[in-house]
Amino acid sequence: MSSFPSEDQQRLNRLVATSKEYEAQADQLQLQLEMINQMIAQLQITEETIENLDKLQENQEFLLPLGNFAFIKAKIMDTSNVIVNVGASVAIEKTIAKAKEDFDQRLEEYNKAQMQLRQMMQQVMQKIQNIRNEIESIAAKYQEGATQPTIGS
Repeated sequence: MSSFPSEDQQRLNRLVATSKEYEAQADQLQLQLEMINQMIAQLQITEETIENLDKLQENQEFLLPLGNFAFIKAKIMDTSNVIVNVGASVAIEKTIAKAKEDFDQRLEEYNKAQMQLRQMMQQVMQKIQNIRNEIESIAAKYQEGATQPTIGS
């Protein structure tokens, strides 16, 4: 069996390289999407926790999580305000209503980012599929040519 014609071989090499680039881009998009999904989940948990603050009373004891594996006993000192991380290691005190409003806005932004990433991922996956189709087309063309009997044999 002979090799691909030089022109087709070069085209295949370019297609394979481009496909690998798109696959790497898809991997990066997937990582970003996973990070966004984690942020959305954390925001939803935070919002749910803040919504339940009105059920607590001042000086009421509760278990405060210190990560996933440990808790500490704590007492509620203020049920009308929360301290919110606003970025760059800065936290400010906000009313529960204002904090919920801010979290809703963040959640909306993350949902938009999630939707954009999904659209980008869909576009990249479509490009990968188009490249695969083209590779298959070139391979099929070669395979048909390779199985044709040679005239004069």
